[in-house]
Amino acid sequence: MSDTAVLALDWGTTRLRAFRMSEDGTILERRDAPAGIRAIEDGDFEDAFHTVVGDWLTAAAEPAPLIVLGGMIGSRQGWFEAPYVPCPANPENLADHAIAAKTESGHALWIAPGLSLSEESRADVMRGEELQIFGALDQLGPGKHLLCLPGTHSKWALLDDGIIRDFRTYMTGELFDVLRRHSILGTTIEHAVWSDAGFAKGLAAGRSEAGLLAHLFTVRAGTLLETLPVEESGAFLSGLLIGSEVASATRDLAKGSEVCIIGNPDLTDLYTPALSQHGIRCRQLGEYTGAHGLFRLATGLRKRR
Repeated sequence: MSDTAVLALDWGTTRLRAFRMSEDGTILERRDAPAGIRAIEDGDFEDAFHTVVGDWLTAAAEPAPLIVLGGMIGSRQGWFEAPYVPCPANPENLADHAIAAKTESGHALWIAPGLSLSEESRADVMRGEELQIFGALDQLGPGKHLLCLPGTHSKWALLDDGIIRDFRTYMTGELFDVLRRHSILGTTIEHAVWSDAGFAKGLAAGRSEAGLLAHLFTVRAGTLLETLPVEESGAFLSGLLIGSEVASATRDLAKGSEVCIIGNPDLTDLYTPALSQHGIRCRQLGEYTGAHGLFRLATGLRKRR
């Protein structure tokens, strides 16, 4: 594999996505394993690392490829803890603060830092999403862009000429899971059923000025009073949460504005109708921008070697 210049590992909470990349950033091969940091027993990240990319390392020619890791693997619960870089931040700032590490088998690694934001009234962090954002820079071009990265903890970030100026986290995905599994709302939800009609009703409720907390109990009361069909209740809850998130994140956005979305289409497609009901255009940037963000980081790290 003499064409392998970079091994990029986007190592999150639930999954490990690995990319073998050429000198110009072309993805030569990708792998996706259910080996996120929560799935690693006894913190044996070394074993997981070699299981997923060990053969790539063995087959790689000299000089050895640059190995860069990003995401939750650099968190306090991960393999090697990397610091947070305060916003505003650009790709060069990430490269300057990446930490060097070495596996027990002697392979040199670079671990990407996360981003932080601290103000008098709020604090926020991200780890991994910044690489997805910086990996989309070529698609985005110069200027100001508002980006949405849906997920367990959805991120909304303001990008200005390649600099992340601000961001905010919405615990939409985690809240949905907690409410349907561990609250009284879950007893009235048919978990295996999806309803487009129920989702649309939830989006509409999410726009209400009454707010999210005033509508959550509708999931239970509506099914008991038969104003909300039980087969629509789960999708209604999803729409309510996403609708509330989008309403908050776009409160000051003018109609006709554009939001760029990064992520798996199965999830990002749910945000398109939520945005359109506010008159906002949606531009989807794809799922694997994190690999390109890691390559951009690798390019900056070469100046430190």
